[in-house]
Parts: sequence; C-alpha cells; structure tokens
Amino acid sequence: MSQKNLRAALEQGLLHDAAMSAALCEGVLMDAADELEESLREDGDDALIAVVAEDHEMALLLINKAGTHYRNEAARALLKQMWRTYYAANVHTLLPIFVDDLHQGMLAVAGVQWVPAPAD
Repeated sequence: MSQKNLRAALEQGLLHDAAMSAALCEGVLMDAADELEESLREDGDDALIAVVAEDHEMALLLINKAGTHYRNEAARALLKQMWRTYYAANVHTLLPIFVDDLHQGMLAVAGVQWVPAPAD
C-alpha cells in the first residue's frame, strides 16, 4: 500500500471509529503477541499498541501490563480511556511513525502510558 493509503486506513480506524479487520488482527497481530508482550515487560510501559494495515483495512492490538489482549474496537476504546483528551493529538503524533513502519513492511508498535485523571 502507498503511504497515503496506509495513512487513510489508520485515520479511519483510529480517528473516525471505522470498523477494523478481525482477520488482520488474528492473522498478523496475534501471531506477534508473545513477542509484543515480552517487549512490553522489558520497556515498562503501561501498555503496548500494535497496528497493521492491508488493502485499506487496519487492525489494532493493545496489550496491558497484566498481559490482557484487547483487539480492534475494544483496544481503541481502552486507548481512548488511557489517553483521555489527548487521544487525537497522540494519534496524530504516531501516525507518521506508524505509516513509515508499515510502509517498510514492519508492524507499527508503540508503548503507551496512562494519562493521569485531572485533580479535582
């Protein structure tokens, strides 16, 4: 896929709440889940996200510290909770990195942190 098409697929799934591909998640991301979990333990982040895109579809996997796997829409919902009002800004920051990684044939992966709740 071209970088333009990769970006469009990621934007649709991450920013515009489009449906994500269960087949891509199972066939690509879950195959890498063990390695991703190991990376999460080594890096000490709160969670790790991985995305893949093919044929104008995308898939998202979020793994938390407990090793729970959240797929596609469930992963997006949890990520929105984690990042609160910074969700769109953080996604916009990651998009160019993800597009570059995917264009090079790699999985796009990032460690993520919980954004603290505002003090009352």
